[in-house]
Amino acid sequence: MKTLKLADIVEVINGQMIQGNAEFEINKVAKLIKNISEYSIYFNVNKKSISSDSLVGKTNYTIVTENMEILSMVDKSASVILVADGKKSYYQFIEYYRNLFSIPVIGVTGTCGKTTTKDMIKHILKQYLQVHSTMLSQNGLHLNLHYLMGINEQTEAAVFEMGVAYPGNIRSSGRYFKPTIGIITNIGEAHLEGCKTLEKYIRAKGEMLEVLSENGTLIINADDTNIKRLPTGLFKGSVLSFGQYQKADFRADTIRYEDDRMVYTLHVNKVQYEVVIPGYGEHNVYNSLAAIAAVSLIGIPIQDAIDRLKTFKTMERHVKLYHSKGISVIDDTWSCNPSSVLSALEVLKKVSNGKKEVLVLGKMQRLGSQLTNQHLKMGETIMDYGEVDHLITIGPSAKLTGENAIRLGMDPSKVHSVANADQLESKLAEIHTEEMIILFKMSLGKMDPAYRRVIEKYRFT
Repeated sequence: MKTLKLADIVEVINGQMIQGNAEFEINKVAKLIKNISEYSIYFNVNKKSISSDSLVGKTNYTIVTENMEILSMVDKSASVILVADGKKSYYQFIEYYRNLFSIPVIGVTGTCGKTTTKDMIKHILKQYLQVHSTMLSQNGLHLNLHYLMGINEQTEAAVFEMGVAYPGNIRSSGRYFKPTIGIITNIGEAHLEGCKTLEKYIRAKGEMLEVLSENGTLIINADDTNIKRLPTGLFKGSVLSFGQYQKADFRADTIRYEDDRMVYTLHVNKVQYEVVIPGYGEHNVYNSLAAIAAVSLIGIPIQDAIDRLKTFKTMERHVKLYHSKGISVIDDTWSCNPSSVLSALEVLKKVSNGKKEVLVLGKMQRLGSQLTNQHLKMGETIMDYGEVDHLITIGPSAKLTGENAIRLGMDPSKVHSVANADQLESKLAEIHTEEMIILFKMSLGKMDPAYRRVIEKYRFT
């Protein structure tokens, strides 16, 4: 965080300093009372009274509050700023702090691929700039303040993953980050638990159009059906597209799978480039297209971006392929939703190369009232896409996928339902052959850790 003088903050939030020195400096923002420390500022935004016990032993801090009574609770070394509305003053401060930095800020959202796209952008940019970003796929709203305060005088660019669990989430994150470039990787059927319907989920992703400035740039997937339902024509900034569609601004063709990598031809402004990215899957081709488009707006030459992507390291448990003694394993256990299952199935089909195909499917997450319907539809998807040799489902929800696959013609002897890790291990041992490829597709973080033991057994056999 950039060090700030209290005098500047008092002016911005229309406050009145009733204790302390206006020349005092702060270098951190405490989100909770327990996190108050020296040189931190705490905004008392809720109506709950502060306990004097919670401030015992704390010195040289600042509290912004509506409550005059706090004056009797704080240490004499503390500063107190009185405001009419604590919550309003907090957001005035947030806006002030963000506006201190005239740097490119990239916001990335989408049903699938946002973490990988964000990491690709960061990997390219850090060769040239001081880059600040969200960590892994940790994009909860409660982290927005932490991430914003991570921008300081040394930061030259920032890239933030912006998730959607409920309508309004991107609008809220945008209030902190104010992205100058916004990316929507794709919009599938996910987070229906919070958004209730696909239409509301699409609109929630479309909030990216609202949080971008009028001179900002929106980067969208030209091939995505649901993105086409967004009112991009009303966006006053610039719009760039990526995909395989003939009119996409960043277009990929001649996509091919090669030794643990994807290779394709990129077309931009009538110029062709060969792109090589580590890892498998057309979904990663799309991620790389979005990343190249974003960094090009910041001034990174396209060829330089392509060269950097050759050294990109794919995330663990994101369609990672392992080979061991004739058995291959695709570990895609970071998350599980309909779109990501389809992407993983595509990779399975492309790399199986005659091996026995085994799909281990867990419960698809955050689908709310659509959970049953989506698992039934996944049975259709598996049959339409190309029947696997064995389908093993974990738990009652995924079992519906297997039952529907049987109804649609899959051999019942090739469909298996298990309830725990021991049963999964036994079933895999039963169908084991030397030439086998197993796709583990589940949200492992939501499941018994014992499943990790089974996966690792096959990864490292």
